[in-house]
Amino acid sequence: MIKKTRRPRLASPERRLAAVVLSRANSGEADLVVTFLTRELGLLTALAKNARRSVKRFGGGLLSPARAAWYDFRVSPYSDLAFVARGENNPDFPLLPPEPLALALGSWAVELTRSLEAPRNPAPLTFNLLVRHLVRLARCPDFTPPALEARRLSLGFTKCYLEVAGFGPSLLACHQCGRKPETGDWAWSPSQGVVLCPDCRSLQAELVPGELIQALGGIHDHLAGPRLNPESLARAEGFLARMASLAADRAYRSRRVIQQLLRDPPPPGPLAPLPLAQGRPEFLAPRTISEVLGGES
Repeated sequence: MIKKTRRPRLASPERRLAAVVLSRANSGEADLVVTFLTRELGLLTALAKNARRSVKRFGGGLLSPARAAWYDFRVSPYSDLAFVARGENNPDFPLLPPEPLALALGSWAVELTRSLEAPRNPAPLTFNLLVRHLVRLARCPDFTPPALEARRLSLGFTKCYLEVAGFGPSLLACHQCGRKPETGDWAWSPSQGVVLCPDCRSLQAELVPGELIQALGGIHDHLAGPRLNPESLARAEGFLARMASLAADRAYRSRRVIQQLLRDPPPPGPLAPLPLAQGRPEFLAPRTISEVLGGES
């Protein structure tokens, strides 16, 4: 009788990927379990051994949420958990400023992405959209409430991402009769993602100005958000946030933080700067945002 022997599993080779940190959680005494978004592998959860003590491999906040950089992964086909060996700062990727609202808006973008993406599913459109949004958000000049420009960027990202994820709202015409949005009180259904004209809406419908429907329907590029006044902007943010919550079947902590900051802005004063990246000069490669985005800037 021939005895069968089990072949040893070979260690997976390291693979360098551009990634955005979506979330992290402590594991054991010094490890971290980090969820990334990558272009090639989509949502990727990886164990960072001794990450809370290693300044050399992960210093400078390389595993902080909303951080985009280069990471070396070992991905095994036999396990859902990958390993991340080290990170490399990308000097061309601007960090979010240490402003509470800037960090909250960045948290909303990564929290929304994490809730609707599928593990190990290539996500080039989502990755490019998220990276470009975080870059634009970091370069926004003003985060003092009401911070209309930063919130317009966030609103445009939310609508465009929901469309990429397959949960985009239908805003171009009445769901019942096909009438185009115009002035007057229209109705909005976050659960269905549709709008109804004044003739088709029900008595229990949530009324929305037709001009707001037109503005939201005209968002095709998240960098060109509509010039809504503060009241309309707040309503639009609420509509899309409710749609996201219904799609993911969860509430978003970052939305509550944003609402609290807008209602009760923090007192003015200096904030501690974000930590600078650590690492040896020879470890830093001359990669740019254009390379991360595959040629887009």
